[in-house]
Amino acid sequence: MRRRTGEDIKLRLLRIICVLLLLALPVHGGAAPALDRPAPDRPDLDNLVIIVPASAGGGFDKTAQSVATAMRAEGIVRNVEIRRSPGAGGLIALAQFEGQADVSEPTILIGGVTILGAEAENHSLVSLTDLEPVCQLSEVALTIGVRADSPIRSVGDLVEVMRTDPDRLTWVGGSPGSADEVLLWSIAAKLGVAHDHFKFVAVPGGGERVLDRLADGPQFVAIRSYEEFASYPGRSKLRLLAISTADRFPRIALPTLRESGFDLVVTDWKGAFISPRTPQDQRQAIGQAFERLLASPAWARELAAQGWRSPSDPQLGFKARIAADRLRIKTLLPGPGPSSRWDSGLHDLLVRPWRYALLGFFIAALLGLAVAWQRRSAKIKDRELERALDALGEIRAQVQAAGDTGNKVHAGERGEIARQMVAWGLSAAEVEIGWMILKGLQFKEIAAARGTSERTVRQQAQSIYAKSELPNRSEFSAHFLEDLRF
Repeated sequence: MRRRTGEDIKLRLLRIICVLLLLALPVHGGAAPALDRPAPDRPDLDNLVIIVPASAGGGFDKTAQSVATAMRAEGIVRNVEIRRSPGAGGLIALAQFEGQADVSEPTILIGGVTILGAEAENHSLVSLTDLEPVCQLSEVALTIGVRADSPIRSVGDLVEVMRTDPDRLTWVGGSPGSADEVLLWSIAAKLGVAHDHFKFVAVPGGGERVLDRLADGPQFVAIRSYEEFASYPGRSKLRLLAISTADRFPRIALPTLRESGFDLVVTDWKGAFISPRTPQDQRQAIGQAFERLLASPAWARELAAQGWRSPSDPQLGFKARIAADRLRIKTLLPGPGPSSRWDSGLHDLLVRPWRYALLGFFIAALLGLAVAWQRRSAKIKDRELERALDALGEIRAQVQAAGDTGNKVHAGERGEIARQMVAWGLSAAEVEIGWMILKGLQFKEIAAARGTSERTVRQQAQSIYAKSELPNRSEFSAHFLEDLRF
């Protein structure tokens, strides 16, 4: 009995040990979670600010909305704030983001091909390459569409028109340098069509405003990302021709340009970027948040709903993709002709950051020239006035010496002049003006000296000529020079 009792005790102890071992194993049978990996219900960030470099409704905004929706659904971020800063193809938001002084809150900027095109076309000093890429979020299919009643029914029709009569078409898309215009440049380059043979109407902000322009006529062709065509209220009035990707996208029932007989691939993408001044702890938190986002079911649902595709290498190959697209866009960009080099150089100068200082210097120079001219004119007037006043003083002294009434005739030639003027019946004012005329002063100088108008002096001079029966200034002066030897 004792041996059996001891064996029972051993069996019981063995059972207890087994139970304890089973309890120590993870209930799902996998490895224990790493200590540095956040639990699913623990957010990587409390707050995240997303800068959208465009207006509401466009591709940038849709990307930001999808990121916010998926992050909230997965519990990656507690609060997401979207701030929009449209203008200049995203360059305004880029400049503000790159130059921001406050990096205390986690902030990202949504970037894409459109910003690369805008910076190349505007010769911008700020570039998307100045920021640090976090990851590529999506691959976006650019779509070519026309009005349903357009005579262009296929890519073949479109290519034929571009080859034979490109001026006939009007292309519409987003802001200048956008991914839409980059695709148009690529088509033109492949067909050998010069840029001045086609018209591109840029509609800043994109969205429905671009597709609304198709209503202007059947000769219009629009280029936008597929999700904007798909969500357009008047989708039934449009005809979509093809997408510009290498192969078909899931859930997009459209052929590629290649499948349509035109061998060209141009895709758009959207990515997340941070400032180089972002603190290290924020970099790590933002990086972990987007790693969770890209691997999440919620993000997969957003990609499918918008018609986007997940990039094959969202992080490691992203920098190379940006550099390659930037170089390709620069080679496609239409260069200035010989007659426009001066305009291009002036444009380059005026878009640089010191353009305001240059403008201020130019205005200051104009003001300086105006002040200098005014001072010079004032000095000339002062000298003329001084000359006239001196002459007037001399004349008044002579008149006083000759006698206020003119009845007393002084000896000598000056007295004879005064006597002759009195004999003609000249008034005291006319006598003064007569002496000034003999001194060679012009009517403008006489008027300034007497404080009257030039018109009044002319009238008084005419009165002098009439009373003396001498027709003009020359005869008046000659009378005294010849007769009295003045």
